[in-house]
Amino acid sequence: MRDLTNRDIEKRAVMEFISYFEKQIDLVISQSVKELDKKNRLCEIQGLRQKQRIDRKCVREAIKTINNNGHSSLSERTGGMIQKVKKESKKHSQENTEVA
Repeated sequence: MRDLTNRDIEKRAVMEFISYFEKQIDLVISQSVKELDKKNRLCEIQGLRQKQRIDRKCVREAIKTINNNGHSSLSERTGGMIQKVKKESKKHSQENTEVA
């Protein structure tokens, strides 16, 4: 932090920084387990061997999911969450509806 800011940093500020990122790391770890489970469900459907280890792709997908506010990049059919989108009902305009 000091190298980037060229300022003195309090120990309490560094501890706050560490505390914040420990919570973020915990979120990524728990989401990585969910991503591995999704991957294994797909492997089971395809008749492939299931993975035992959390790999780089699981961690990457976990980070994406967390950054997308819990919406997985996977479609619903492939194990992702349903993204609810509001559909606006479009009414026909009243202009030019007269028949001559």
